[in-house]
Amino acid sequence: MARTSKRKVRLESQSLQENVSVKTYMAGIYARLSVDNHDGKEISIETQIEMAKEYLKSHTEITLYDCYSDLGATGTNFQRSDFERLMQDVRDGLINCIIVKDFSRFGRNYIETGNFVEKIFPFLGVRFIAITDQYDSIKQADCNEALSMHLKNIANELYARDIAEKVTASKQAKMKQGEYLGSIPPYGFQIEKIDGKRTLVSEPVTSEIVREIFNRYASGETFVSLVKWLYRQKIHRPSDYKKYKTVYQQEGQQLRQWERESIRFLLTNDAYIGNLVQSGKHMKEQITAEHTHEPLVSEEVFYRVWERIEGNIKIQNRRPLRKDTMEDIFRGVLYCGECGHKLSRMVTERKASYKEVKTFVFYSCPNSKRIDEEKCENEQITFLQIQKVILHLLKKEFLLSSTQMKKLMEFNKEAGEKRKEQIQKAQDELQKSVDGADRKISSYYLEYRNGSISQAQFLETKKKLEEKKEQDRQALRDLHTEYSSIDRMVDKQNQFLRTILKYKSCAELNAELVQNLIEKIYVYRGKRVEIIWKWNDEFAKVMGGTDDEK
Repeated sequence: MARTSKRKVRLESQSLQENVSVKTYMAGIYARLSVDNHDGKEISIETQIEMAKEYLKSHTEITLYDCYSDLGATGTNFQRSDFERLMQDVRDGLINCIIVKDFSRFGRNYIETGNFVEKIFPFLGVRFIAITDQYDSIKQADCNEALSMHLKNIANELYARDIAEKVTASKQAKMKQGEYLGSIPPYGFQIEKIDGKRTLVSEPVTSEIVREIFNRYASGETFVSLVKWLYRQKIHRPSDYKKYKTVYQQEGQQLRQWERESIRFLLTNDAYIGNLVQSGKHMKEQITAEHTHEPLVSEEVFYRVWERIEGNIKIQNRRPLRKDTMEDIFRGVLYCGECGHKLSRMVTERKASYKEVKTFVFYSCPNSKRIDEEKCENEQITFLQIQKVILHLLKKEFLLSSTQMKKLMEFNKEAGEKRKEQIQKAQDELQKSVDGADRKISSYYLEYRNGSISQAQFLETKKKLEEKKEQDRQALRDLHTEYSSIDRMVDKQNQFLRTILKYKSCAELNAELVQNLIEKIYVYRGKRVEIIWKWNDEFAKVMGGTDDEK
């Protein structure tokens, strides 16, 4: 039998010991491609991710969890969808390592990028790697390396600013020349390239509809009459015109009424008299190019319509506001049971006698005023009618005496403490399991060194123990979350009971009672009311009762 040199055994032992003690990482690869990539110099999303995967092959202590990418996203800020998903996974403890191609892919804002790398990631225990910049946060960085990182971040930010200024100047020049840079033309126009410029030209069918809307309003019609006329003519509103690619309703298409605000916006858009007003993403002011395309309406008609709209606004501003001193105690909880829309609140005053004026509050579904398929048939309901139903339910549902309610509060508190003790015991057991995993790994390593088990058996057992340790750690995190929420849940349930006790014999509702007891109120036709109370299923079993009342 061949002898194994002591040096070889020593090296092999050292290698396995390092394998036992090296920290493992779950990594997220992040890639970004800027909206300002006009010169083709930036590396594609796929290439960035592939570069990071190649890097992982030589770093076995890092396991890939997921890839995150933002295509067409600027690096000057961090409001990016997949970056936010990446940070959420960091906060959830799913990943503890972030890999990027270089600092510029992570961000071009010097201050924010430095804040993440130097403060946020170390606080969260996250390892940060920028491959081509040869930066790894777990390595001891000297002053020269730190200075190099800062200089690269400053250069990235200056580059982003320079590109933004050049793009802005280019857009401004095109706008002043009358080129249309928007993606969707105003209703009544279409985009055609004329002499190499994207230009607005009239669309034959919709342009006639625009002219008719202007003429009708200029002759005295109201927004309401225009909505009805457009619906009778089966003319799709602009969003549905874009969706269906047809001006008039065809078989199988849903016809929805125009909104008054859409008509108002159309009537005040000076694109219809040949003016083009545009603003870019980085623009500080709007750019106006006059008479850059064929007008759809005359200036005379346009300004006559404008004056009428302005006059109506001034009249509305001069109207005295209706007296509404009553608190809206149902704010945010009242819904239409037929269509699910939030109910609107209206206040009116009526003379009860020569001297007395009474205030009436009632609620209705905004969809009841529609004329299309979304029209809701629900009727109005008054504040007094809703109050009567809720007070009746309070007396019917909560029949417990004051003594019983106080006992129930004590029971909730004791049950919460009991559950906290159970969680503490489970946490202690899991922590023992986590602490024992490393001891077991060391024990199996000694068995391997003594020849009791093979290297393959040792590595397989080590892998299973580490997987079990990670499962236990996740269970510990879940128990910690539950433990911290118990007191809050008990307080919430007891606050519910205290509110019932306080207002058990009340003759009218108030905001405190509604906000503490009621999640939602649904009103159906026939003035049927359904109430969703603020308690969980277990609590409802203790309290008993039904949720709706006719």
